[in-house]
Amino acid sequence: MRITVLGNSGPYPRPGGACSGYLFEDGSTKILIDCGNGTLSRLQQIIHRLDDLDMIIISHLHSDHIADAMVLRYAIGINKAKGMISKSIPLFAPGEPKADFDKLQFQDAFIMKEISEDLVIHQNELSIGFKKMVHPVPCYGMTIEKNGKKFVYSADTKYCDQIFQLAKDADLLLCESGVLERDKTEDTAHLSAKEAGEIGMVSRVKKLMLTHFWPGYTLDEILQEAKGNFDGELILSEEMKTYEI
Repeated sequence: MRITVLGNSGPYPRPGGACSGYLFEDGSTKILIDCGNGTLSRLQQIIHRLDDLDMIIISHLHSDHIADAMVLRYAIGINKAKGMISKSIPLFAPGEPKADFDKLQFQDAFIMKEISEDLVIHQNELSIGFKKMVHPVPCYGMTIEKNGKKFVYSADTKYCDQIFQLAKDADLLLCESGVLERDKTEDTAHLSAKEAGEIGMVSRVKKLMLTHFWPGYTLDEILQEAKGNFDGELILSEEMKTYEI
């Protein structure tokens, strides 16, 4: 199992960067996780055809996680109508806000499926599960497991019990760290780098990889804050880099 970081900024990209998007691969299986602005062009540098994707999973319907899905629908829908793409791609996303969920569809580009905590997806040898996080819109963190290996993606969330339950004993936790402690308020809808480190430590994750970086911070600021609370292997995600799980 491996994950390629297509974009790691939020809620808007750094110069030359992209917002949240990740390509998960296991053998021939390819899953696009989130599709923020800037990620589609990068995805096409890696996969030969868009219908090589087995599925798309959208954690929540905020623009920095779905912006390129709004043009991916054209690429798939139009090319499918032309006979250049052979299938509709399963797309899993929260059903709310309903208008945003419905807007993702275009010319049967996708097979639309709603995410819930009860949903378990089986894809080849992979098992994919979901847990609802705490965010202004419905948002789901996820686990992908195979043969005792566990990958966890936090999605966007406040500090909450659910993220600890999700992250427990992960081989790799891809965790958002959208704010630094100095800027955090009661209304902040994201984890701080400090909190990400604490989650990694308490949940006994083997590797902690941070993502969803506010473009106004330096990467060193984020790293140093997280390092103070996590003594395991800590990685700042790099765009267009692939990591083994």
